[in-house]
Amino acid sequence: MGLLGRMRQETKINLVRATYTQISMLTRPERRAVMIMTFVILLLAALYVGTILLFPNGGAVSYQDDISDGTLVYLEGVVFDTKITSAGGHLIVNVSGVDVFVPNGGSGSVLLPGDRVRVVGLVDTYAGTKEIVVNGMHEITILV
Repeated sequence: MGLLGRMRQETKINLVRATYTQISMLTRPERRAVMIMTFVILLLAALYVGTILLFPNGGAVSYQDDISDGTLVYLEGVVFDTKITSAGGHLIVNVSGVDVFVPNGGSGSVLLPGDRVRVVGLVDTYAGTKEIVVNGMHEITILV
């Protein structure tokens, strides 16, 4: 093979390398990094879905009178009464005989007696009586 033949062969090889580089656009370490990131994203998605399936209530347990303070609970029931505190404009909702304290929830309350609701909050004892304390109205869901 003469000099011209070798030059043609080297030109073809360089052309193939250049074409491959243009097609892939990523170096080997970059492709590896993309694969690792894809794997991590899929793993996190699977863990998120698994957590939702295993803990549908966000880890909250059903409310019972003997549950200790600080426990995350949920309660489904009927609104018996709503009242606004005289100091602070807080809302107290009586759901099936259990008081639910909503700080700064007095304004714009849309709960009416007879509404069926679901409450998620922390158990607390106030004046010797157990109640559920929520962070806001967004933790009270009106059920249909």
